Amino acid sequence: PFVVHGPAQPDRVALTFHTNGDLALAEKLLKTVESRSVPITTFIIGSWLDANPKMAKRIMDGGHELANHTYTHPTFSSLSRAQVVTEITKCRDTLARLSGGQGGRWFRPSGFDDGTESPSAMILEEAGKAGYQAVLGFDVDPFDYRDPGRDAVVSRTLAAVKPGSVVSLHFGHQGTVDALPAILDGLAAKKLQPVTLSTLLG
Repeated sequence: PFVVHGPAQPDRVALTFHTNGDLALAEKLLKTVESRSVPITTFIIGSWLDANPKMAKRIMDGGHELANHTYTHPTFSSLSRAQVVTEITKCRDTLARLSGGQGGRWFRPSGFDDGTESPSAMILEEAGKAGYQAVLGFDVDPFDYRDPGRDAVVSRTLAAVKPGSVVSLHFGHQGTVDALPAILDGLAAKKLQPVTLSTLLG
């Protein structure tokens, strides 16, 4: 199935991060959420993890969850079935190998600007065949990957977030790292607790 958000009760949200980019920024981001005891779900780009294999353990040691965001981050709607299978399974196998366990419970295709738009039936089918319980969209998108600046990322996130929301954010962007403390403060003010996707969706 395609899932955009979780249940509105209890008052929880999931912060999900598309995970690639500069390692120093990744470390800053992880330290920021860990200083507040906030677990995140990291949608890993497999080629990035292969290039930085120690990050799998680093992320898990911080209490965070690994999920599959394809191997090379192509525009998924343009791929053949065989290419879709390769992108999903190659990232899954990288996750399993480097985490010493599973390939993650959740899959999110790449190249979708609208997190509420369902991928094709073929993509959903192949994700299921590869062992994924659900394909994950999102209902809150501050477009932080376009680098609109800290304040825009904060205000867009907090304006849209509600109980059960799945927020789409990105590693590799200074503005996102800078925005995180205010986002976490804003969620606390709204009495919304950030949890992993597995905790949100059960």
